[in-house]
Amino acid sequence: MSTTSAEERRLDVPYEDFINNLLPLYSGPQVTIRVGSPSHEYNLPKALLCKQSPYFKATFEGNFREGKDLSVDLSEEDGVISIRSFQLLVQWLYLGRVIFGELVPEEAITATIEFVRIADMCQVTGMEALMAERIKGIIMAQRATKNVSVDGHLNTLCLTTQHIVSAALLPKGHPVRGILASAAVAEFLQEDKHKFVKEAEDVPEFAVDLLREVKTALKSLTMPRTSIASKQDTTFKDPITGQMVHLY
Repeated sequence: MSTTSAEERRLDVPYEDFINNLLPLYSGPQVTIRVGSPSHEYNLPKALLCKQSPYFKATFEGNFREGKDLSVDLSEEDGVISIRSFQLLVQWLYLGRVIFGELVPEEAITATIEFVRIADMCQVTGMEALMAERIKGIIMAQRATKNVSVDGHLNTLCLTTQHIVSAALLPKGHPVRGILASAAVAEFLQEDKHKFVKEAEDVPEFAVDLLREVKTALKSLTMPRTSIASKQDTTFKDPITGQMVHLY
């Protein structure tokens, strides 16, 4: 799957601006970045990395050994630094877009969260809302395979505990955190034993995000005016699908 954003438009400039301002970023001195082991070594233009990443700018232009050696080792870290996430980051830095390829829904969301977390670590921005939309698209595509239009339970079908825990480590207000909380809203309101009840108790960041999204959903609450109506007749707007669903 290919994704593009406003960040890509930085490459869409008149030829003179491209030659004078952008092309030099792709040449000049190179730095070496090793991920996990020496067998995964990448030689990349220093100017490009330092221009787009304050993290790499501090690494290679600060008074550190890495700046003198023009090389750095990144240890693999579950949910953040992997061969895949680093390669996605490099593709984003070069092109302003990423292409994830074909992955099963659960793994596709894992890869997306890894990418935004390594981007956050390296202080690379511009893809946050785009990646949240990607996750929403994965959820909606998974719903479509079940051929059910309003069941809130389907919103969390391809989400896992690890997704919740990993995304909670992103900064407050990050769109990816918000979209995972949005996906849990319908099931949270409909069931006492919803899928992520434990995560809502154990992961404070997720609990705060979920409460915020629930508050928004409750503002859309519609209640019947007849005295004989039950809660099955009460509806609210599912923040993922945008459809009105029953509170039951």
